Amino acid sequence: MRDPAVADARLAIGARALGVRFPLVQAGMGGVAGPRLAAAVSGAGALGTVALYRSTPAGCARLVARTAELTDRPFAVGVVPEVAGPLLLAEQLAAVLAAADRPLVLTSFGPPPAGFSATAKAAGHRLLVQVGSLEEARAALRHGADVLALQGEEAGGRHLGGTAVRRLLAEAVAGRLRVPLLVAGGLHSGRQLRAAAAAGAHGALAGTLFAAAAESDAHPEYRRALVAAGPGATVVTDRFALGWPGRRHRVLAGPVTDAERPPPAAIVGWLTQDGVRHPVPRGAATVPTVRVEGAVDQMARYAGTGSAAIRAVLPAARLIERLRAESAAGAPGFPPSHPQ
Repeated sequence: MRDPAVADARLAIGARALGVRFPLVQAGMGGVAGPRLAAAVSGAGALGTVALYRSTPAGCARLVARTAELTDRPFAVGVVPEVAGPLLLAEQLAAVLAAADRPLVLTSFGPPPAGFSATAKAAGHRLLVQVGSLEEARAALRHGADVLALQGEEAGGRHLGGTAVRRLLAEAVAGRLRVPLLVAGGLHSGRQLRAAAAAGAHGALAGTLFAAAAESDAHPEYRRALVAAGPGATVVTDRFALGWPGRRHRVLAGPVTDAERPPPAAIVGWLTQDGVRHPVPRGAATVPTVRVEGAVDQMARYAGTGSAAIRAVLPAARLIERLRAESAAGAPGFPPSHPQ
C-alpha cells in the first residue's frame, strides 16, 4: 500500500469538507433514508442524509425539523433535481432553508440548476453533487459543488453513468478537479475506504450498507433480502422505470428481473403516505419501505454489489464503528473493478 500518511491526510481533508469526524456519507435513498437513520449516522460521527425525493415543501420542513430534533450533529439533505423538477425543487430548497437550524450539506443526485447552488451556498450551506462521469463532474464544479461523489456502476439504485468506480476515481484524479472526492459504489469495508484514499479519494458515500441498518425505513423483507444476498445477487436493469424513466438501476434480482420478458403490468402492493393509500404497480420505481405492503420481491429492491458482504441488520453506529476500525488498521482492498 502507498504511504499511509497520504491516505490519512486525504481522509482528514474529506472529514473537514463534510464537517464530520469520519468522511463517510450515508446516501439519500428516497423512502429509506428518513430522520432516524440520518440522525443515527450523524450521531456516530459520519454524515447522515435525509432524503427529500418528491416530498412537498411542508414535508421537507418536517423532515429537516425532525432530524434536527434527533441529533445536534451536522447532517445532509438529499434532492433529486430530475425527479422533483424545477418548480418543486425550488420549493423544497426554500422549505429546507427556512427550517434549517444549522449549516447543512445539500446533496444532489446529478448537477442541480445553477440557481439552486447559488441560493444554498449564499445561505451558508455546502453542496455535495453525485456524478457518474468526468464531464458531469466538471459541470457540477461549474455549478459550485464543494464536494463530488463519484458513482460507479457497482452502486445500487439509479445510475448516473456506467463506469466502474475505480476507473472513475482515476479519471477524476487525473483531471485535477481540485475538490474533495468521494467514491460511491460497492463499498462495504473500512479497508476499501483506506485503499480508495490511497488512490486519491477523500472519503466515501454508501447506500446499500445503510439500507440494511436497523434505523432505515426499508421494509423488513427488503432488509432480510439484503442480508441473504451473496455474490451475483444484483443486476443492472431498466425494469423499474415507472415514475423515474431513463436511468438504468441496480437491484436485487427477483421475479421481475429474472423473467425473459418484462412481466405484465399489475398492482403488486400498496404505499400508505400521509394517510393516503397508493397502488404500487409492477415495474414502479417505488422502493419497498415500512409504509409498503404487498409482494416486496416484485418491487425495486435497490442494492449495490456491496450487499454480498452484509451479514446482519445492525445499528448504524455499529456499522460506522467497524468501518472506522478497519480504516485505521489499513489493508489493501478497493471496490471491485467489475460488478460481482
